[in-house]
Amino acid sequence: MSAKTTTTGRQGCCRWSPGIAALAVAVGSAAFSQVVSVPSAHLNHTEGSVAYAPLGDKEWHDVQPRRLLKRGDRLWTDRGSRAEVQAGGHAVRLNGETQLVLENVSETATQLSLTQGSLAATVTRSNAGDSFEIGTPNLAFRARQAGDYRIDVDTRQGVTRVVVLAGAGVVYGEKGEALEVRTGQRLTFRDRNLTRMLQPAFAATDDFDRWAGARKRGEPTVSMPSVAAAPAQPIPNTVTRGKEIVISGSAASLKQPPKASPPLAPSVAPPMAVAEPAAKVVPSTPPTLKVTAPVLPPAASVQQASLPAAPVMQAALPTPPVMQPRAAAESQAAREREQQRLAQQRAEDERQAAAARAEQERQAAAVRAEQERRTTSAHAEQERRAAAARIEQEKRTAAAAEAKRAEEARQAAVARLEQEKRTAAAAEAKRAEEARQAAAARLEQEKRTAAAAEAKRAEETRQAAAARIEHEKRTAAAAEAKRVEETRQATAARAEQERRSAAARIDQEKRAAAAAAEAKRAEEERQAAAARAEQERRSAAARLEQEKRAAALEAKRTEDRRRAVAAKRAEEERRALQAKREQELKRDHESKRQLAAKRAEEEKQKKQAAARHAAEEKRLAALRKAEQEQKLAAEAARRQHLARLQEQARREEQSSQVRRAEAARRADDERREDQARRADDQARRSEQARREEEARKEEVARREEAERRQRAQAEQARRDQARRDEEVWLRQQQQIYQPIRPQPMGVPARRIS
Repeated sequence: MSAKTTTTGRQGCCRWSPGIAALAVAVGSAAFSQVVSVPSAHLNHTEGSVAYAPLGDKEWHDVQPRRLLKRGDRLWTDRGSRAEVQAGGHAVRLNGETQLVLENVSETATQLSLTQGSLAATVTRSNAGDSFEIGTPNLAFRARQAGDYRIDVDTRQGVTRVVVLAGAGVVYGEKGEALEVRTGQRLTFRDRNLTRMLQPAFAATDDFDRWAGARKRGEPTVSMPSVAAAPAQPIPNTVTRGKEIVISGSAASLKQPPKASPPLAPSVAPPMAVAEPAAKVVPSTPPTLKVTAPVLPPAASVQQASLPAAPVMQAALPTPPVMQPRAAAESQAAREREQQRLAQQRAEDERQAAAARAEQERQAAAVRAEQERRTTSAHAEQERRAAAARIEQEKRTAAAAEAKRAEEARQAAVARLEQEKRTAAAAEAKRAEEARQAAAARLEQEKRTAAAAEAKRAEETRQAAAARIEHEKRTAAAAEAKRVEETRQATAARAEQERRSAAARIDQEKRAAAAAAEAKRAEEERQAAAARAEQERRSAAARLEQEKRAAALEAKRTEDRRRAVAAKRAEEERRALQAKREQELKRDHESKRQLAAKRAEEEKQKKQAAARHAAEEKRLAALRKAEQEQKLAAEAARRQHLARLQEQARREEQSSQVRRAEAARRADDERREDQARRADDQARRSEQARREEEARKEEVARREEAERRQRAQAEQARRDQARRDEEVWLRQQQQIYQPIRPQPMGVPARRIS
């Protein structure tokens, strides 16, 4: 079973049905427990040979369905093959000899490049943020609606065809030109500026359209017409170019030719030489193979063709060795070619040996240069270390000076801090006095503000109580009036309903008498309802009056309580303020006493610090004097060391110059010797080539003379053989007397053997 029948057709469907059923059951059982993530692009279906090349890979690989595709991947379908790709939820179907590049594939954006071939795209959706684009060498196509589209790129004619089977889209040119295409339009473009060309009408549908429609409808595609009509082992399409045969298609499509029966001619043609496929495959063209054209056997000579046909009996005669001289000549030519190849190989070996010697000499020179560079680097490193030591010594000196300056700055900072402390103490005392005065003023202000706020709150409370009572009165009156009105309306409605029912009943029995009685009873009920409503209104008014009196009494009691609370709060605040003032006076007295003690302690510490400072100054003066002496001695030593280093560097520079001059002289001598050796080798090779050329010419002359003698001998042998054959044929043509007997029934006579 072929790969095509295992995935498509009735057999493929039968093979896939159990797996699909199991997969459906598994997915259905787990549908409520997990969410299956679908890849943005994958190879959904293939028929025939499909190749795949990932981004950055120069080799094509065989690919099978369900292959996940990423950005930058390329697909190629061989002749007679087809494929279907699911990209971003859309279906893209490829015809044979088609190359597709996935530029960008995501859930919302799908960008493809069609370099050659045909594709049929089914765009399933076209939301606000979705985009579906196909780029070609001449234009770019973007689908604006969901539908079916077909794009054909003909690289031989350099044209691009756009067919909108359903939907709508826009075609863009190189300089921003745009052209809208709708359902049923079929346009052909040649240039990149959307130049349309007059094209003869082409078929509305072809095999590829029918196949794409079947795939869209979910119908099984058993085999394509072109594939079904092709033989089991198709012969590659060959194009002869000179002495080479270019075979289109993949390497798998190249089959071994069947063995032909051996020819009757003595000379047998050599077998066809098949070259291996090139390693580098250009993505924009299908893979090709180059096959060397077979060598035809040599044609028979004219003399042989002009001879008469020999009789059947001649087949038993021995065949003369006509082709032996030619075979000897060919073997001689092969030996000469082998000698030439050996000579070329020897020359190549000598050239490689010379190149190897030159490479060794170059490497030796590089090693010497590297050693000199390392020596120079070591000297430079020593000088750098000496300079670093000098810099370190200077850093130490600068650090000592910095320490001295820091000590002076510290002493100045101590003095400044002392002055700031005294200033801060005075400012603190002033601020404390100001804070005390501000606190007293603030307390007085708070008292006034509290009294005013209390009076304002009492007034607001009284007004709110009065407003609430007034609102309650109005609400109660409105509710009472509403209730009375509702009662009246309900009574009237009930009376009306009862009246109607009574009238209907009385009308059936005795309309006149019953109507009067019912009216009288209704009037009595209305009067009773009015009396009850009046009584309820009076009782509501009495209740409102009582509530008003209670509210006034409550407001008076509230005002009395507020005044008592305000008086009590004012007394408590006065007492608290008095206690706070006494505590502040006590704290001020205590702070003044502590400040005096602190100042005395600070004066004592200042005297002790002055004594310590004097002793420290004396010690620092001695240290500075000793450090100055050490610095002078170190400077003298540094100068002496620097002089020694400079002298050493000068001597090393002189020695390095001498070494470089010696190395240059040796390199020059070696170069001259190499040139002399090369000249000698060239002379020897020239002499050897001249001798070989003379020997070859002599050999060619001897071979030509031998071939001439062999041809003469062969011609003489052929003539002798032809003469003998002619004599035999003439003898066979002579009539031999044989007896003849009559035959019955009048049958003509025949020869008796």
